[in-house]
Amino acid sequence: MTSASVSLLRLPTILMYHGVEVVPEDPYELCVTPAEFSRQMAWLADHGLRGVSVSELMDAVGAGRPSGLVGLTFDDGYLNNLDQVVPSLLRHGFTATMFIVSRLLGKTNEWDAGPVWPLVSAAQVLELAEAGMEIGSHTATHARLVGVGGDKLTAEVRGSRSDLSELLGRPVRGFCYPYGSMDAAAKRAVREAGYAWAVAVEAPLPDIGMMTLPRIPFSPRLLRSAQDSPGLSVAKRLALPSYVVAKGLRRKVTDVRRRLLPPGRH
Repeated sequence: MTSASVSLLRLPTILMYHGVEVVPEDPYELCVTPAEFSRQMAWLADHGLRGVSVSELMDAVGAGRPSGLVGLTFDDGYLNNLDQVVPSLLRHGFTATMFIVSRLLGKTNEWDAGPVWPLVSAAQVLELAEAGMEIGSHTATHARLVGVGGDKLTAEVRGSRSDLSELLGRPVRGFCYPYGSMDAAAKRAVREAGYAWAVAVEAPLPDIGMMTLPRIPFSPRLLRSAQDSPGLSVAKRLALPSYVVAKGLRRKVTDVRRRLLPPGRH
């Protein structure tokens, strides 16, 4: 599948998470609780939807069979993804893509000026893969890529793919831009490094393509701010090809967030 083959009408739904854990301090609001996450995954399963990795989702889009599939992604490679996320996913027969910072394996989220959270080690990356999770690249050091060039950009983009492909014994297909930070040079570097696709956050409509797939982010702040409204159910929205036109992407994002909230929270 090429970038040109991704039209707005064929744009799949991809959900974006970071950590799943109860934490005493979360200034960037990156964690949802295990109970909330478990409830959301159960909701998807109850409505006939299946969470899958981005590569499986994009292969289904290319084959014209994406109906009922929802991409699940987890940024940064927090240890709680292995402890909390994987059991919940396997309970429903789901998979996901885990984006790993390749040169911080077994370390912590040193790019943040907040709470210190452990990251998975090399051995634990292999555990994730053995559990059926796809491993994607999140750069070598979690660098912001806008304005980065030369050897630094190559090390972050191509180097991280090389690191993870060597660890796994197979090529890594997907990439995730840290902070959603990208420019033309970064997208070109990702394509030239051999990635089949890359995910952003809520990408501007003109930029959407295989190197800039938008995602719907979930965080405590977004969950608190969502309010229910009448209209099509999220099951129909998720199962149908995306209806993104003009304001459609924002409308879709809002609807998905709202419908995954538990009763009484809106």
